[in-house]
Amino acid sequence: MTAQRQYILPNCNLIVEGLVTGDEADPTSPLTVVLNTECTFPGTPDRLSGGREFLNALVKTVSDYAQSLLSGVPYPIATTPTADHPVILQPTEDHRHQLIATLTDANGAEMQQAIALNTVQLFDLVEAVDQLLADAFTLPDMALQVTPLNRRHARPAEPVAQRVIPAAVGVSALAVASVLLFIVPVPEFEPQRSDREEQSELVDPNTTNGADSGAAAPGSDEANDPNAESTSATPDPSADAETDPGTEATSETSELTTSEDVADPVAAGIALGRLSTAPAIADDDLLADLETEVTNTLEAALEDLADDGGLAFDDALIYRIAVSTEGDILGYKYENDAALENVDRTPLPQLTFIPIDVEQAISEPVAQFRLTLQPDGTVELTPVEATDAE
Repeated sequence: MTAQRQYILPNCNLIVEGLVTGDEADPTSPLTVVLNTECTFPGTPDRLSGGREFLNALVKTVSDYAQSLLSGVPYPIATTPTADHPVILQPTEDHRHQLIATLTDANGAEMQQAIALNTVQLFDLVEAVDQLLADAFTLPDMALQVTPLNRRHARPAEPVAQRVIPAAVGVSALAVASVLLFIVPVPEFEPQRSDREEQSELVDPNTTNGADSGAAAPGSDEANDPNAESTSATPDPSADAETDPGTEATSETSELTTSEDVADPVAAGIALGRLSTAPAIADDDLLADLETEVTNTLEAALEDLADDGGLAFDDALIYRIAVSTEGDILGYKYENDAALENVDRTPLPQLTFIPIDVEQAISEPVAQFRLTLQPDGTVELTPVEATDAE
């Protein structure tokens, strides 16, 4: 049985006639075979008709052309009908759309028929094709195959001139900046003084001792009296014999500060002398933790020095160091000559905390240890009492 599916619009009528396998009166019976397809435009004598091939070509051409118009991207469509594309659509100069189809007449001869459509007729034709594709009861096997376009068919959103402007401005700005930087003179580098020089300027034991033991200041009675005895010219042997332990510690510190080959020995020695009023740490657990922490820190630093070739001494180096509750080394003092000569080859100058005010006494609890550095990099650390250390 034959059945018709009509898609009627004000400016376009699309009629599909074919065979159905079910009841002809049942509108849900799909067409199994397309016998004839007819496309007419009311108000004009133009008419296009054909079979299933004509219908497939019409649907494909109308869909591609409509997508090209709506997106603004020119779709590659044929300019003349061929066996693969019997129906084509192309714009005309008078803002119309020419529909050209290759049809077969009653005698079997092929002929081309062209219809000039206005915009309203074109979009009614597009609507009729959309209704046909959306109707699942006409041709369920018909579906529009949409494929993405190649990038070369896409039209750039901006002209080339506008896209080049930002790059040109950037290159120009870079060139101007390069010229300006070339004109600007190179700043002169002024090297900063080393920490050793700064500490030497802050505390100079030679200057201090000279001011205390030198001649009387100008304008004093001793300076004006030629018969006055010079206290510095005649030393008192008994006074040297009665020197207390504190004086011996001061003399050792002064002896340590006279060496210019030790990295920051002045500040380190004075920092150790500032610990005379600091309370000692009595907690055995805390002392054990500090001993372990300082030992690990020194071993790691000695390994770095050994890798850099800086660990080179023949005798054991013995120091007395003071450590805070946080594990910081607050000061150190040598206890043998090798320790003084090789202090630069140890990590003590880098690990010692040097305060800004080296004359301010330390009031926080400290722990004192006797540190022995072996030539093979072994670290021996034993706690000592403050009285024993003095």
